[in-house]
Order: sequence, then C-alpha cells, then structure tokens
Amino acid sequence: MPIVEAIAWRDAPPDQVAYRYPKVSLTYGSQVIVMENQWAVFFRDGKALDVFGPGRHTITSRNIPLLTAAVRALGIIGDIFECEVIFVNNSQLRANFGGKAYSAPSGQLGYQAEVGFYGYVLYRVEDPKLFVTEFFGNRRATTSEDVENYIRGFIVEKVIDAFAELDISNLVRNVDEITDRIALIINSEARRIGLSILDTVFEGVNIPEEARRFASGMGQQAMAMQYMKETAEVIPPTGGAAAAGIGAGIGLAIGSQLARGMERRPEAQGLILCPHCGHQNPAGQNFCGNCGHSLKPVRRIKCPHCGAEMPETMNFCGNCGKPLPKSEVLCPKCGARNPPGMRFCGNCGERLPT
Repeated sequence: MPIVEAIAWRDAPPDQVAYRYPKVSLTYGSQVIVMENQWAVFFRDGKALDVFGPGRHTITSRNIPLLTAAVRALGIIGDIFECEVIFVNNSQLRANFGGKAYSAPSGQLGYQAEVGFYGYVLYRVEDPKLFVTEFFGNRRATTSEDVENYIRGFIVEKVIDAFAELDISNLVRNVDEITDRIALIINSEARRIGLSILDTVFEGVNIPEEARRFASGMGQQAMAMQYMKETAEVIPPTGGAAAAGIGAGIGLAIGSQLARGMERRPEAQGLILCPHCGHQNPAGQNFCGNCGHSLKPVRRIKCPHCGAEMPETMNFCGNCGKPLPKSEVLCPKCGARNPPGMRFCGNCGERLPT
C-alpha cells in the first residue's frame, strides 16, 4: 500500500458531517491538513485515537502518541502507520426528521391515537473523539450518510418514546410543553454520543380530529357509547350455532374484541363514567366524586347532517364530524340548563363552558 505524503478533506460539502479515509499508510513526515471548520481523528481497530485541530500537521512520534502506542502494542515496529483518518465537520448542521407515534392507551376503550410529527434539529459535533468512537466504532458507520441517518433515527426514537408515555388528553392539552420537554431529552442524550443539539424545532404535530374530540370527557363518553352500540349490533339476537360462531367471516378476533369491550363497560361493573373528567363513580351517585360534575344523564340531540344522536353538550358530531346545532348549555356544577350564549349559570353562578 503506497505511503500517503499528505491527506486533507478539501472542498467539503457544508452539509456533510464527516468523511472517512480508510486504510491509509502514513509515515513520519507525512502531513495531515485540517481545514478551519474540521477535526482529523486517527482511527484504528475500532478506537478513536489522536485528534488534530485546524492547521497543517507533520506527523512525528510526539503528535500521534496514542496511535504510536497502539501500533507498538501489536508488536509492529517501524515508521509506517496503517490506520484510518476520519475528518469531522465542526460547523452547525441541520437534520430534518419526521414520523408517526402512538399515544398511551386512554380511557375505558384504551384508545391510542396515531400522531404525525415533523421538524428539524440544528446540531454540531462537540466531542470529535467520542463522536468517531460511537458512530464509526460502535455503530460501524462507513459514510457520512450512515451518520446522518442514525441521527434522524435517534431523534424519531426519542419522540416516539416520549409520546408513548402520554395519553391523548395530555398530549392535546400540553403539546407545546411536551415538545419542549422532548427537545431537552434529545439534547441530553445527544451529548452521550458526542453531539450538541443547538435547537430542536417541531414544525408540525398532526393530531387527528377524532383524537381531539376524544380528549374531552364528553368525546370519550360518545365514542364509548358508539363502540357499545356497534358491538351490540354485531351479536346475533338468537342462540345456537350462529350466536356461538358469529359467522365464519368474523372469526375469533371480533369475539375477543367484544369481550374486551364488555370488560371495559362501566355499566357492567355498576359504575357511572363522569362526562367531565372520565372518573368512574359507583352507580346511584348524582355528582362525580373526583370533580363534582353532575352525573345526571345528558339530553341527546340529532345531528342534522347524518341523523346520529349525540349528547347536547358536544359541539361536533361524533359520527360525521360536522357541527351540531347550538342548544341549551348544561351547567357543569349543578346540572341546570341555560339558554345558549350565557356565560354564567343562572342557577348557581358557575362559569359555563364556551
């Protein structure tokens, strides 16, 4: 293998994080030229060794002590050093990311929403030796593209992990705070692999409209009622083989789904689900033991678009998603009915939901 007299990463693309020179033969007197926004890291046998900063470096036994020691430890004596040289960009770089994540199970139905997200991070290499060890040693990257793909995957993984710990109600109500918290987690974890995250920007978090409706107590109740209605319609009214098998086309999957649905029904356990906070209350109570909201049955209205019956407190139809007509406003404290447009309950003075 010919000896390299001088090695450099010239005309480096501004968006490329690293460049690898594999199997380089250097000798005392060879030069390593490092540009102003770069580091050069000597790499051998899966380990990052000596690091050169910007400048023109002539190799001597003094400025590559770690590489020299590694070669001598292998019993290789001489002036020729076979290694790899990895140039690392220390400028600010950008990595776009995006994906989909599921929220934690919510409510009686164990509802999970699929949430889309996308954005970008601004980052730079903070510790070149740790960076090279982690990516080119432990993760066996061979190109800058491998590194960039890992960084994107690393960020997406952290977002998915964070979303999976939150139910959809928390996610809808605190999305800005949650993304800020995820950014701190990403920055903290990135330092362990030699990177510094300068900024994490979520350009969009796409929460389905169905999930936004479910995030309200009334939305949860409406979806639970709709689910119960659908499962009840699947079960045949007569016994015999039809009731036992529910048809060859449906199979065991729907049977287990129905069983789970029945287990989750509050009524089957003598419980009443609070329409305001979702708390389970013993049957017979008039007010929620958790938030004090009235547990009296909510009057239902017909959707003028699809004909589905919905609780009068809902603003949108849970079946077709279209706006429902304005009706009397139910006081969350005493249950009194108030004309549309009133801001406070005429019976107890409680602020009415808008």
